[in-house]
Amino acid sequence: MNRILFISSENTGGGHKSITEALSRQLFLLSPDVQFSVIDGFELGNVFLRLSSRSYDSFAIKFPTLWGFVYRLSNPFKPLVNHFIARLIRKSLLKQINTFHPDLIVSVHNLFVGSVINVLNHAGLNIPVISLIADLDNVTNLWADKQAKYIICPSDETRQSMLRAGMTRDQLYLTGFPVRKEFCDTDLPEPHHLPNKSKKYISVLIISGSQGSTKVRKIAEALLNDKNIHITIIAGHDTALKHDMEEELSEYVGNRVTIYGFIREIKERMAEADLLIIRASPNVLMEAVNLCKPVIIIGSLKGQEEKNPQFVRKHHLGVCCPNISALPDMIATLWANDGEELVQISQNQYRFRKPEAARAITELLIQTAKETNRSQNLPIA
Repeated sequence: MNRILFISSENTGGGHKSITEALSRQLFLLSPDVQFSVIDGFELGNVFLRLSSRSYDSFAIKFPTLWGFVYRLSNPFKPLVNHFIARLIRKSLLKQINTFHPDLIVSVHNLFVGSVINVLNHAGLNIPVISLIADLDNVTNLWADKQAKYIICPSDETRQSMLRAGMTRDQLYLTGFPVRKEFCDTDLPEPHHLPNKSKKYISVLIISGSQGSTKVRKIAEALLNDKNIHITIIAGHDTALKHDMEEELSEYVGNRVTIYGFIREIKERMAEADLLIIRASPNVLMEAVNLCKPVIIIGSLKGQEEKNPQFVRKHHLGVCCPNISALPDMIATLWANDGEELVQISQNQYRFRKPEAARAITELLIQTAKETNRSQNLPIA
């Protein structure tokens, strides 16, 4: 029996969780006999480590400059960070290993690559570790470790970063960004026109993420100035945001505005929209790309997301509009000439998308786990 242990994070945004979910589904499909376990790396530590993950969203949004500074410090102080985290998680991690007996450890968070390798080395355990980068660009060197079995790179930008960090080409696997199976239709036809070009209005989906109610309200107010725009807002777990939006936009709700809280039908809501307004979160962005849905980026978190708007522009996957008041004019331009620019963005996304990324990564994990299992069970000469 082959066993894979994923080290992820439940509270530092939803991206790590989405990636492990995508890979878990592929494991069920490709190799049901492989056992796997997903643990939150922050929960392996003390109260300080656990609280740091739970305060991540509010800290990164309320103090963006400070968070960006802290993120950049991870490169020059990488050995110190790994040593510190290893000390915090050692006891709990070894307990998990002794209980589950993994053939492979896959880290989906940068804090648990070098630190986990340090713990394994100190305990004399020969378990391969794979670093699965959960970002598109501007990645920290914490993802890089010369003792890692492989480093999975979702973009050429991350691959180049790892090469600059001293990793060997044999360590690096360029796969594309893994997203959940429902977003990855390999038979999706290349878009040549707007799917709903006969509509008399533009359907815009706003995914709030961690933007907060103030920014979402400003976006909604700006868009509602144009009577040709209908909007849908997904507030997620932010019940206060949903309540505020329902009160403030009550005259439009049921007519030009639809507001959801937490829903599982994200794909269906994306598919209904003509375009999306999102923060430059890699997971939501790549889900939209896999569906060939044009995006407008209205911001990004400092640190790991900082270069994602540039990434979108470089690959022509959408447009960026940091000025909220300019949104209606930008949408009107995209919609002009039968949505010619929207169709062009969708075609760029179609050529860029890698719907088999999660499957390719999972196949590599299965192969590595089986090789480890076989080598550990070889007869002693």
